[in-house]
Amino acid sequence: MIRDSATGRDWGTAAEIAARLGPDVTDRMVINWRRRDGLTVHRVGRAVYSPLDQAAAIEAAKRRSTRGRRRQLAHATAA
Repeated sequence: MIRDSATGRDWGTAAEIAARLGPDVTDRMVINWRRRDGLTVHRVGRAVYSPLDQAAAIEAAKRRSTRGRRRQLAHATAA
């Protein structure tokens, strides 16, 4: 992870973001969010970085969506 000192945002590769967002998020999912959902990318040499907060927002929206496969909430509690 890289922290942008000017904005305070954390940026990471697809694998780093997937690891931070939980066990049911894969690096392939993050790459698809870049292509399909407009996740911002910044290239540094061959490495591709995206902002963690934007990826988390996309992931939260996907998790709340009724489309696609059902996913578990990260902090689900029994009601």
